[in-house]
Amino acid sequence: MFADSAVKAVELVMTLGCVLMGVSHVARPRMWMDFFARLHEQGTSGVVIRTFALELWPALVIVALHQVWTWPGIVLTLFGCALTVKCTISMIFPEVGVRSLSLANRTPRSFTYGGAFLILVGAASGWAYLS
Repeated sequence: MFADSAVKAVELVMTLGCVLMGVSHVARPRMWMDFFARLHEQGTSGVVIRTFALELWPALVIVALHQVWTWPGIVLTLFGCALTVKCTISMIFPEVGVRSLSLANRTPRSFTYGGAFLILVGAASGWAYLS
């Protein structure tokens, strides 16, 4: 019983979080570009802030509590696994994380694409939640 309710809780929280962050990225890409550019200026400290503030906690919650390997829930599970790998690489090899932060200096369009991706992950999570 706990496992089912934990899965549903993760799906609900990630639906809301991914859609909100995704819409924000699409609607205000310049704001996100500026935010990540400032993190990039901080070097490895910026990587730590990004990883711990934005990525690690959702990744760990998904990996720990959302082991769903059927459609559409698998989308969220794979997102959590990929995010965990990204966090691990950023913490062990922070220069890789700094390089990824440098992408903020390119174009706001990349944040629009990232936002669309987050909306799709949120939609899949919401679909799983309602299934």
